[in-house]
Amino acid sequence: MNARISWQRPFAIILSFAFLSLGHQAQAATYTSSSAFAAATTGLTVENYGSYSAGTLVPQGSTLGGLTYSFSTAAGLGGIITNQFNSFSGTSLGAVQSNGDQYFYGNDGFTVTFASPVTAVGIFANVNPGTTFLLSTAAGSVGQTVNTYDTITFGFFGITSATPFTSATFFSQNVDSTFNIPEIEFAVAAVPEPATWAMMILGFCGLGLMAYRRRHTTLRLA
Repeated sequence: MNARISWQRPFAIILSFAFLSLGHQAQAATYTSSSAFAAATTGLTVENYGSYSAGTLVPQGSTLGGLTYSFSTAAGLGGIITNQFNSFSGTSLGAVQSNGDQYFYGNDGFTVTFASPVTAVGIFANVNPGTTFLLSTAAGSVGQTVNTYDTITFGFFGITSATPFTSATFFSQNVDSTFNIPEIEFAVAAVPEPATWAMMILGFCGLGLMAYRRRHTTLRLA
């Protein structure tokens, strides 16, 4: 009896740490304040479209700055870098419309796919008051009706997660709203530390050994 306890206790402890680690990874947080988002993240990459000339087209499936874009718009003509609206850098992301407009219409949206998994994404939207948006990822979603601006005329939407994700979708939920995107921020996921992987592997090995010993103990008692 004592020998069995001495085997089980260390592996139970290892398993506890392993599953606590997995539980922690499932946690996500959402933000509608860019300052709170910045305080909760490190190593952010910023895409403010300042390195592209106004008029640069962003076709469906194209990649700029490590972000691959898929647009869901009324015209279905992809995106464009525009200098017609408020932004941080002088240019922002808009949508190509059939009448020549360079902004997203109501119910328009887009998905960005990251070159590497990320643990944080934040999006600024230049909007009119009363517009409702949703930012959605595999880790969680955040939405709000923008009645108070985060900065200038921008609303902000952010998500952080210990579990990496590879894409984010942002769209308007109002038929009559228009918007452009002055900035997207994201943090690339760190490579897991070897010690973390080792602890998890040992935990699962311990689980298998405990099952093996329990089975053979049952057979001997039978």
